[in-house]
Amino acid sequence: MKSLIDIKHRIKSVADTRQITYAMETVSIAKMRKAMRRFETGRLFFETIKNAIDDVVLKSGDVSSVYFGEEKSGDTRDIYIVIASDKGLAGGFNHNVLKFAWGMIEGRKNCNVFTVGQVAREFFEKRGVTVDIEFSGAGYDPGKSDSAAIADAVINLYKAGGVDGIYIVYTKMLSSTSMRPDRIKLLPFSRGEALKRLDALDAQKEYVLSEIEYDPSPDAVLKKLVPQYLRWLIYGALIQSSASEHCSRRNAMSNATKNASEILDELKIEYNEARQESITNELSEIITASGAVNGAGV
Repeated sequence: MKSLIDIKHRIKSVADTRQITYAMETVSIAKMRKAMRRFETGRLFFETIKNAIDDVVLKSGDVSSVYFGEEKSGDTRDIYIVIASDKGLAGGFNHNVLKFAWGMIEGRKNCNVFTVGQVAREFFEKRGVTVDIEFSGAGYDPGKSDSAAIADAVINLYKAGGVDGIYIVYTKMLSSTSMRPDRIKLLPFSRGEALKRLDALDAQKEYVLSEIEYDPSPDAVLKKLVPQYLRWLIYGALIQSSASEHCSRRNAMSNATKNASEILDELKIEYNEARQESITNELSEIITASGAVNGAGV
């Protein structure tokens, strides 16, 4: 059996660890709630712009735009923006989203990778994939300036040509206990994809048959709306990933705190047993010594 001193040191170590994990759990809860409030606050604005762009895409007739394009097959030139975290201790958060992204990127030659979060950059570099742009500091506590920087970079690259599609890979938060990796196509906009979305609402005929004239032009309207749309879409992905990270970390730290409590209970039992054994041994030694003294006196 371990000595009392060793058990005391172990108890102190586990108690200190439990204090840290509990503090991290508390911080993650506050961060998660803050992120989701920010996301919900701007949801209406996002939906309004999204519907406006769908209107332009579907009701502008044969008008062309640099932002229009249909799905291409073969070895396309795509850009993937992958959102992870800057640190670990978040359960399966990083593993799940990076595994999901790797499934789309592995083996691709005409593919560029942009990362948000240090863990994402390290993940791709270890696999021999060059990270073209890293948006550091945008994952843990994202702001609108972060999404604006990413959106502006995306738009400039797309306008420069040579890019078939731009996607963002993030963690979609369904609830505080449910989240999953997801992919969103940022550019180009596709009439076919817009029709599929509307088909779910049973409104496809209405949009196909109606046509709206835009002043000064559909292209001018898109040039005004697209930057705002992309900024909010990227912001929403950043916020949901951030909330998912904090939620995963909360769950991980909660489990760690529970495990530490269970270990402490076991260590206390072990300590009491060791202490009782020590006292019993001391008493036995005293009785034996006393018996020896009494025997010598006789």
